[in-house]
Amino acid sequence: MLVKNNIKAQFEYNISTYLLILGQFIAQFTFILGFFFLFKSLGSIRGYVFSQALLVYALVNISYTCAEIIGKGINNLSELIRRGNLDIYLMRPQPLLLQVMGSGVEISRIGRLITSISLLALAIIRSSIQWDSFRIIAMFIIPLGGIILFLGLYILFGSLTFFTVNSINISILLMGSGSDCLHYPVDVMNKTVKTILTYIFPFALINYYPFLYIFGKSTVSSLVFVPFLSIGFLSIILQFWKYGAIHYSSTGS
Repeated sequence: MLVKNNIKAQFEYNISTYLLILGQFIAQFTFILGFFFLFKSLGSIRGYVFSQALLVYALVNISYTCAEIIGKGINNLSELIRRGNLDIYLMRPQPLLLQVMGSGVEISRIGRLITSISLLALAIIRSSIQWDSFRIIAMFIIPLGGIILFLGLYILFGSLTFFTVNSINISILLMGSGSDCLHYPVDVMNKTVKTILTYIFPFALINYYPFLYIFGKSTVSSLVFVPFLSIGFLSIILQFWKYGAIHYSSTGS
């Protein structure tokens, strides 16, 4: 009901909402044009051709966009704390996290989601991948694991707000501009960046290991199930959220 009312409120200003959806749709095509011209001039990057990179881009972008639609409300946590409105949420007989997430559903991101699904279809058509049951299953597992992973990061930085009150700027950097690097396979990057994206922020779970099998760089079919490891990452983050919520003290606003 909270999500439904939130979406209904956004469509009260329907022209603005439709323009935002259209803007998100166009913005993604602007980005992908640069993506296309990069590969057109270089031919390939570390052995990855345009159709392969486009497949990675589309699946990661679907994951990120769905997580943003669901979890963007967590970015409003600092404002809720400063105004004292979070105290009202704590009085309600519903899980705090679901209330915070449900209060900020970003329906305008649907435009980006439509673009990403269209690009996924284009990447599949243009690719020379020999599809089997594991590769087809991976097309569903990767976005699911990605949504879980990105939600975990939203919740992680939201949890820090319990202690800092103000939002953490690094979360804006990582979840915004920083996520653009995930549109490329991790192994095209240098060793330091690859290590960070594997062991600190485990993005390699969704944009490296499963694609080793999909692109025929490995014969180990179990790699397509690696994105499910993001469930463990989310479980740890949820414990940190609970710890932060228990130790939260009102700002007195």
